[in-house]
Amino acid sequence: MIKELVRRARGAAVGAVLVVAGCGGAAPQGPARPVAAGDVVLEEFMIGSSEDGVELYIRNKHKTDLYDVRPDRAVLFVHGASYPGHSSFDLALDGVSWMDWLARRGYDVYSLDLRGYGRSTRPKAMAAAPEAHPPIVDTQAAVADVTRAVEFVLSRRGLGRMTLVGWSWGATVTGSYTAQNSGKVDRLVLYAPQWLREGQTAPTDLDPAKVGAWRAVAPHEARERWLKAVPEARRETVLPKASFELWARQTLASDPEGAAKGTVRAPNGVVSDALRSWAVGKPLWVPSRVSVPTLVVQGEWDAEVSPAMAQAMFGQLTGAPVRRYVMIGEATHAALIEKNRLQLFKVVQTFLEESFP
Repeated sequence: MIKELVRRARGAAVGAVLVVAGCGGAAPQGPARPVAAGDVVLEEFMIGSSEDGVELYIRNKHKTDLYDVRPDRAVLFVHGASYPGHSSFDLALDGVSWMDWLARRGYDVYSLDLRGYGRSTRPKAMAAAPEAHPPIVDTQAAVADVTRAVEFVLSRRGLGRMTLVGWSWGATVTGSYTAQNSGKVDRLVLYAPQWLREGQTAPTDLDPAKVGAWRAVAPHEARERWLKAVPEARRETVLPKASFELWARQTLASDPEGAAKGTVRAPNGVVSDALRSWAVGKPLWVPSRVSVPTLVVQGEWDAEVSPAMAQAMFGQLTGAPVRRYVMIGEATHAALIEKNRLQLFKVVQTFLEESFP
């Protein structure tokens, strides 16, 4: 993961051009008019962040007749290092996204685009060439965004706590938040969680201080990377090209400025984190400080976060009253958009609905 992030950061620094600042296709400020699709309602919000002039895009789905929300039924999804949340968590394959799946079962479901990603505001540094500014939106900034999102949902629904689901780097972000704010988290789901890789070291020719503010990422390159550990004959079955193309188009649509070049813009704070911490054997958060029921789930063929990495992190969740590790067979880092996605959805739903002593 570290080498891949560094490769993308280098590519962005070499081939970048000036881009226009803005919200990257953000929804109008404040709540949008609810849009019903069957028995599920879609609502969109822009909320303030800790950075002046930067707003966060939050998407919400719930049943039309949902009135009273319990803490164990409010869920916030947080994305990884390269792509926004709404284009993955709300990607309707065969008519159903992960957000739809939970919403139809009575959950109040939210996805967050961290600052600089998707429909959230692009920080001013993303209006210039990458090398003009240092890396932006690191894990600390992302935790601040999750803090605002959680406060928004808790206030909106009159709750004291809710469930967090983090994917890849998003697991680092939600894990960090939970370790610091356990009283506001009902349960924690870490999906394909980022962790230390044995033998991983930082590239000796790259100074973390010289990493640019952002990078351009090509969604269409993700399929080959995700399927790296999948036998060649099984790749189309695991992640059909039609499903992937739908995801790629939806992801590109989240950043009109980058889409003209076939890319989306992503902040490089995560690259700086990788070089300064993960690559030198220093985790960015402490799993033992999590004190809520926690599920770790990943795909068998995850080439970005190996089972060994996730299991090593799982072993450190010693403060969680309940901790569970589940592997989804024949799935990769992108299990949520693959053929076995319903297994992932059901595993998480079961964990959320289980009664713990």
